[in-house]
Amino acid sequence: MSEQTAELPARVEQVTTAGIVARALAWKALSVIVGQGCWYASLFVLAILVPPNAFGVMAVGIAVTNFAFLLLESGTGGALIIARELDALSVRRTVLRVAAAGAALTLLFVLLAAPITNQFAKGSDPAVLQVLAVIIVLGALSIVPQALLMKYMRFKRLEIVRVTATVAASLVAVFAAALGAAVWSLVIRLVLYQLLMVVLIWVAASGLFPHIRHEDRRPIRRTDAAAFLTIAAAGFIAWEGDTLVVAASTNTTQLGWYAFAFSLAYLPLSQVSWTIGSVLFPAIASTRDLKVVRRQALKALRLMALVLLPLLPVAVVLAPSFIPELLGQKWSGAVVPFQILVVVGVGQGITNVLGEVFAGAGGESLRRRARIDIAWSVATLTAIAIGVQLAGIRGAASAHVLTWCCLAAAYAWCAAYTIGISLADIFAAVRGIGTCVIIQAIVTATAKLGIETLNGSAMAAQIMGACAGVLALSFALRALQPTLLTEGWTLLSANMRREPASV
Repeated sequence: MSEQTAELPARVEQVTTAGIVARALAWKALSVIVGQGCWYASLFVLAILVPPNAFGVMAVGIAVTNFAFLLLESGTGGALIIARELDALSVRRTVLRVAAAGAALTLLFVLLAAPITNQFAKGSDPAVLQVLAVIIVLGALSIVPQALLMKYMRFKRLEIVRVTATVAASLVAVFAAALGAAVWSLVIRLVLYQLLMVVLIWVAASGLFPHIRHEDRRPIRRTDAAAFLTIAAAGFIAWEGDTLVVAASTNTTQLGWYAFAFSLAYLPLSQVSWTIGSVLFPAIASTRDLKVVRRQALKALRLMALVLLPLLPVAVVLAPSFIPELLGQKWSGAVVPFQILVVVGVGQGITNVLGEVFAGAGGESLRRRARIDIAWSVATLTAIAIGVQLAGIRGAASAHVLTWCCLAAAYAWCAAYTIGISLADIFAAVRGIGTCVIIQAIVTATAKLGIETLNGSAMAAQIMGACAGVLALSFALRALQPTLLTEGWTLLSANMRREPASV
């Protein structure tokens, strides 16, 4: 290992946690605004150009490939990030292991594409899944370099890679759809993204791989890796298993509605909470002081509640008009599932903060989170299987609400017993913004109903109701929670500082 690389963990610990998180969040925010903004803008364009059943076919393929990624990752990335030291031999063995496994799983997926299509996407072309299989081996090659970039807080490099890959893949996919590629434009989007990621991420992480030393014989801690694997497996069971359950109980059009609604509704989790969590996790992992961990966790909870909770009234009131108007009446079946699932997407986004703290702290808190997550995932899949039989895709969406409530209660219990954050602390952290959002929701509903009573159009009533609610929220925050706004502005100002070369 070079002298420069050997000093990296120490140098990361020397920088204050707040400074690390602020600079990393600045680049993560840029990635979300530019990269993911382009990614989801292309998703809307593709939804206009491509029929819903194509999204249903892709949902099945993505569920299978995500299962393959789960097997490949096996907690490796998390174990690398929280490891105190890394040796070159273990890292190289890990690269070879996941690459070989990725190639094997890709071949297996190609062979099983036809029976998978016949079972879950009847009438579709198995060639779609066969071509999609290539993203498995490409994703396998990205696991280790991405973990090293996160471990050493090189988020600037990582986010530049992601933005480049995302923008390029999005533009090419839209161009292909405009030429009539239909479902193949969705395939091109994912394959090109993974191809660019694997090439660029190896370039970005090339200087972070440790050099071989004779004394290097320490393997990656598999206990931690097993816990991370359990957490990843739980997420797959709950969020990908439900796709297969819905697919087996409905048709590709309804599955397309459900998958699209799920993708939009979980944006607060996938694009906001996971973004902040990916920075919070390695920052907590490098922190030894439990008081700092608790302070970071509560501050992150307040920030997440401030960012996400106000989205709920806006999303719920605007969905009935905006989804069909923007995408066409063919997507009207996605409206109600979206309105239900967005509640869970926001809730998961907030509770995920505690989950990232448990993971970063390691030890017993990590293992307890793993046990909680796996129990939640099994309960979720069971509830979805019942819900989809009782009420179709609306019942499947409602099942997520029920099991998330149980997950939130379990996380609150785990926080008290592992890192010393009581239920009263959690309630105090989100109480202020919660009160303001209740005011926002009441004003939104009242304004909407009032305009409809005056024979205004449905869309006008929804837009005016949403605007009135946001205005009421701003007044409520300024009057009731001025310190919360100050804290958020302080963090935003810190994020705009330039990242020093030493990080």
